[in-house]
Amino acid sequence: MIPLSRRRPGRITGFAILFAAAAVLSLVDGLVRLPETLAAAQKLYAWVSVDTMIVWHSAWLTIALIPVVMVWLSAIRLARWLVSIGALLRLAGLVTGWKLLPGLVIEQPIWAAAWVLSLVAVALLFTPASNRWFKDKGGVDPAVFE
Repeated sequence: MIPLSRRRPGRITGFAILFAAAAVLSLVDGLVRLPETLAAAQKLYAWVSVDTMIVWHSAWLTIALIPVVMVWLSAIRLARWLVSIGALLRLAGLVTGWKLLPGLVIEQPIWAAAWVLSLVAVALLFTPASNRWFKDKGGVDPAVFE
């Protein structure tokens, strides 16, 4: 872990803020559209309840925050690539269904905002300042005794 006293580049802090905001917006979108998604889920799985859906969305929030912690606290390169691969897959899915995009933006503006925030956040991981962050682990932390 990189010491909390060590200054993070603005791009890394920007990634953390934007990606966390996108995750929270995704949670909000899921909760706002809960009746709609619950009805669709219950058509496939009769056992799904409101509580199940809330736990599902909360779990996804937690999963989305893991890479934020990995990048901001530890500069783990693997997190950068996992987030990037996920963004590329989402982008590929959107490109294949580009005809649906205007309708999605109108019907699900919170989802669209979260999607844009996450793409901007991922782009921040590949700036020169971010590259230096991932290369430099910061040396020895004086607070750690061996």
